[in-house]
Amino acid sequence: MSQRGKSYDGNNGDGMGVHPFPSSRMRYRPYLFSTLFFAAVSLLRAQAAVPTVSQTVPTQSLVIGGPAVTVDLRNFITVPGVTGQIVQFDTVFGKFNVELRADVAPRHVTNFLGYVQRADYANTFIHRAASFEPGPVSIIQGGGYRFSAGNATEVPRQSSVPLEYNLANSRGTLAAARTTDINSATSEWFFNVRDNTTILNQGNGGGYTVFGRVLGTGMIVVDTIASLPRINAGGAFTELPARNFAGGTITADNLAIVNSVTAITLFPTGGGTSAVEYSIQNSAPSVVTAVLSGSTLTLTPFNGGTATITVRAVDTNGNTTQTTFGIEVAAVQPVFLGQPASQTVAAGSTVVFQASASAAPAYQWKKRNSDGNLVEIFGATTSTLVIRNVSGPDAGTYVNTAVNSIGLVTSEPATLTVADIAEANVGRLGNLSVLTSAGAGSRVLTVGAVIGPLNSTLSLPVVIRAVGPTLAQAPFNVPGVLADPILTFNAGATAIASNDDWGGGADLANAFAEVGAFALPAGSRDAAIVRAAPGLAVGNYTVQVSGKADATGLVLAEMYDAAAGARTANTPRLINLSVLKQLDTGEMMTAGFVIQGQSARTVLVRAIGPALVAFNVADPMPDPTLALFSGQTKIAENDNWAGDLHLTSLGNGVGAFPVFNAFSRDAMLVMTLAPGNYTAQVSGVSGVGGNVIVEVYEVR
Repeated sequence: MSQRGKSYDGNNGDGMGVHPFPSSRMRYRPYLFSTLFFAAVSLLRAQAAVPTVSQTVPTQSLVIGGPAVTVDLRNFITVPGVTGQIVQFDTVFGKFNVELRADVAPRHVTNFLGYVQRADYANTFIHRAASFEPGPVSIIQGGGYRFSAGNATEVPRQSSVPLEYNLANSRGTLAAARTTDINSATSEWFFNVRDNTTILNQGNGGGYTVFGRVLGTGMIVVDTIASLPRINAGGAFTELPARNFAGGTITADNLAIVNSVTAITLFPTGGGTSAVEYSIQNSAPSVVTAVLSGSTLTLTPFNGGTATITVRAVDTNGNTTQTTFGIEVAAVQPVFLGQPASQTVAAGSTVVFQASASAAPAYQWKKRNSDGNLVEIFGATTSTLVIRNVSGPDAGTYVNTAVNSIGLVTSEPATLTVADIAEANVGRLGNLSVLTSAGAGSRVLTVGAVIGPLNSTLSLPVVIRAVGPTLAQAPFNVPGVLADPILTFNAGATAIASNDDWGGGADLANAFAEVGAFALPAGSRDAAIVRAAPGLAVGNYTVQVSGKADATGLVLAEMYDAAAGARTANTPRLINLSVLKQLDTGEMMTAGFVIQGQSARTVLVRAIGPALVAFNVADPMPDPTLALFSGQTKIAENDNWAGDLHLTSLGNGVGAFPVFNAFSRDAMLVMTLAPGNYTAQVSGVSGVGGNVIVEVYEVR
């Protein structure tokens, strides 16, 4: 094993690197501390934080075919006293978890997490096991060296961290190693195997910063490492804990290797590692289905009866607890909550009929034949019926039947009319808009739009606007508007146009009128861009809206299809709108769109929060809710999409990124809509904010 040639950071020159104190041979002078101080920090003892049932889950009452019920298990099983960031040490002797204490040592925690995030502790080893007094080992120390290809090399060091001595070095705590300079801590750390409160206190050169504690029974792993024989390998390794060593050259098999140190969550979130994992046992799957996703248990009623659910929680070191609760599923006859709407569409379109019922574990769609008989549609056994590429034979009357063990009911009929409509007049998205707050810096609003189909070689004229000041005037009277929006229009990553104040020009005013946009006062500070014929080639575009002088306020970002009377069968169209936005607590975002033409058009609307984790988006909204309005009338809403296969299939067909977790709390809707104006409103359940992406897709 190689070793360093010299010491650093004011070390005493013995080549041992940073230590919890300058020398293992030094004598300690006692230092009296307040008895109350050590009584308080005794709460930091390791092995007290294990999964515990905090309260019993109440009996859940459900109805056959009724809505599923979700239970957040974190409200019922806790790890008492744990509130900080958790990291997991993965060693050759097993795994254990550590809670970091940013409340008492914020700079040391930030420093340590910097090494963790860069994976600097991967394949390091415990290079020191020291006894400060006669008897067993007092500390084990690591974080300083990696072992690779037969050699020990130093972990790259960040800047040193000033002392933050606020907690005693009691057994089970994690502390920062340093030299005689009290402000010299960098990458190395040590675990207190014994109670070192009177040895490593302020009387010993100012003390040693404690910034974490071992959770549960993780000290079993630490104690195992501390019990290893120690050898003198020279230099920094005179007290090296070794395993399976009988002399000769030291290899990785002789070292207490730390495979990794990673940041984890306390409870499952649906992805990544957590300190506590859940499992469930269902006594009656035929009565209720119980599906676990992260820390959320989703209960879906299926048949009348009772069931018992047992939830078991286990931590990394095998400490377990469990709780049991009952479920009662009532049996009642199905009742339709919504009726299917008649539709008029052009041949080749996709049409969606929807009719959901309470207490309905089974559905069957039927079509009335010319002889008047209802014929079952093969495979159409959900509340939603999707008919793709409709043609003349698909025209007719459709009903849905809902059935459970009590009875069967039939929905009202819906008529599908397949009209002979010229391609230029087929229903389409004619206007896309977003009303939300915008400003400077991180508050810049970016709205994405796609002009398609992407195989077209033609172009589309458009009108783009960022309206703020005019919204404050009658008839809108919107408070808190962005007083002076700045508009930038991009093709991909390239800015192709920008505008501050639209200027009141006649050409722009006429363009607004031609697309049906409300007029702007000539002297207003609203922003606008018009790309007249031939317009824009098909592709992806973004509209960015910012505020002058760092101002923030409400703004309406709009894009209009300006082909109007010049439209032909080959004219491109707007096929997608999306906006990624950080919503504050209690904030709502509204996305508007207009269906133009002479036939209905199917749209897919999504509000994605939890699924953004896959794209490393920070602070995703945990539970977005989505409501769709026609004028002032709510026509549909969704909270959790529940893995609907129709939504998955239609999303794949329009190129939407997939949401793989069927039990995520993302929200989605698919509807066939007659020509008219529509708005989608998105907010967080209980007002909880976060990053959310709102999307509107044309489905053909």
